[in-house]
Amino acid sequence: MENRSGPIAHSSSMQQFVRFARMAGIALETILDREMLDILRSSERSEVVPAQAMVDIMQLCSIVARRPDLGIAFAAWCNLRGYGPLSLLWDHCPTVQESVRISGRFLHLESEALGSSMSEEGDEIALQQYIAIPARFGGSQYLESTLTLQMRTIQLILGEDWHPLRMEFNHPGPASLKFHRGVFRCPVIFGADRSALVLSRADMRRPSPNGNARMLAFLERKLANEARNIDDDIAAQVERIVSADLPGGHATLERTASLLATSPRTLQRRLGDVGESFAAILDRVRRRTADEYFATERKPNLSELAHRLGYAEASAASRFLRTTLRTGSRALARQAFSRTSVRTD
Repeated sequence: MENRSGPIAHSSSMQQFVRFARMAGIALETILDREMLDILRSSERSEVVPAQAMVDIMQLCSIVARRPDLGIAFAAWCNLRGYGPLSLLWDHCPTVQESVRISGRFLHLESEALGSSMSEEGDEIALQQYIAIPARFGGSQYLESTLTLQMRTIQLILGEDWHPLRMEFNHPGPASLKFHRGVFRCPVIFGADRSALVLSRADMRRPSPNGNARMLAFLERKLANEARNIDDDIAAQVERIVSADLPGGHATLERTASLLATSPRTLQRRLGDVGESFAAILDRVRRRTADEYFATERKPNLSELAHRLGYAEASAASRFLRTTLRTGSRALARQAFSRTSVRTD
């Protein structure tokens, strides 16, 4: 494994982007500086590249080539099976819910530039994505690309005729939305509070005729073993699994140990060796989830927050806020609103 000096990404996405740019007539040699071109060349022989490179290169090419549809066009063109290790699992997911869980667990193997979360809003589910690292020129094209990929992976499960309820982007839109609407085949909203793909709750659990739960479980264990060889930080591995499994109450010691191909007792011992515990990690993820929730929700709902925190009852979420964060939902909402007001002044 190459030495890393910062967030990394699998090089497969960059390799595909180079081929797309040549096909689309985008002169990378005249657009990119020497450092970026060196990264492009290194992607041909290296398994990983700096995570911010793909974000910056895609955004810069969009600006210089005057292609506001570049991210979507690339994601609609690319080979879904030509990505990194995570793409091996997409075909076998029996439901969209499993696909979302798998992506949440292994997204870092594709790119550490991207973060994701899921929220439930009545009969709708919002699959949100965000740039998790600094972006020199902005990250709108990268987000449009990754959300288009999200749509295509869902279509592997629900069929090519499936389309989202709507697409939301938290950046300004292009002068014409014709291309965007043609790809997404649904309402497209720009200037939203988030960047997200919105689908119906019913679609999350609708079974795929091509899904294979046994093959998915086999490949998940195999990928988990590979992930351990890449990054042996047991606490980070557990935190990623807990983050993916927390909504709905699936983040348990027993399940996490099973996904890591070990026993609960051994997992607790390994965590103890690095000064951690499953309970502490679970608490930390819940704290972060609560912070993110109040930072993005204009009208917080304790029942929805309870689901995100892995509780069955709203009263449990309220108790968590009082005992762990030492405050209530109204106070947290006011604090988040105050922080947002300061940032936008």
